[in-house]
Amino acid sequence: MEFIIAAIAGYLFGCINPATIIAKIKKVDIRNIGSKNPGASNVFITVGIGYGVIVGILDILKSFLAAQIVFMLTGGNFGASVFAGAMAVFGHNYPFWLKFNGGKGFAPFMGLILFYDWKLFLVFAVIVVAIILIIDYISVATFSLTAFMPLYVFFTSELKIAALAFLLVAVTIWIRHRQ
Repeated sequence: MEFIIAAIAGYLFGCINPATIIAKIKKVDIRNIGSKNPGASNVFITVGIGYGVIVGILDILKSFLAAQIVFMLTGGNFGASVFAGAMAVFGHNYPFWLKFNGGKGFAPFMGLILFYDWKLFLVFAVIVVAIILIIDYISVATFSLTAFMPLYVFFTSELKIAALAFLLVAVTIWIRHRQ
C-alpha cells in the first residue's frame, strides 16, 4: 500500500510544472518557443536566467518534497520514498495535463539525489555548474550523472529497489533527451 501511495503522490507532485506556470505569468507559452520543452532549460534560455533558476529550484524541490513527504507518511520507508521521488520525475516528464509532454527530467532527478544523499547532491551540483560554465552543454552532465547514479546506488546500497528506481528514471530521461 505504501508504494501505491508513493506512486500516486510522486506522480502528482511531478505533474506540477513551474516552467509552464512562470512562462504563463510572463505571457509566454513555453511549449511554442525555444526548444518547446516545458522545463528549466527552456525557461532559462527563452524567458530569462533568473526565471530559469527559479524553475530549476522548484523542479528540484518537487521530487525532493514528494520523497520527503512519503518518508514522513510511511514512518520512514526509504524505498517507498525513493520510489515517490522517481515517480515525481516521471510525472515531470509525462504530466497528464500537458498531454504527457513535459520536461526532460534532469532537475527533478537532482531532487531525487538530494533526498537520497545531500552530500552527493552537492558534489553533482558543482559538477553540473562546472560543465555548464566550461562547455555550456548541460546534456553532458545529464547523461553522465544519470548513467552513474543507478550504478552507484546498486553497488553501495542494500536497497535494490532504489537502484531500480534510479535506473527507470534514467531511462525516461534518456528517452526525453533523444532529440
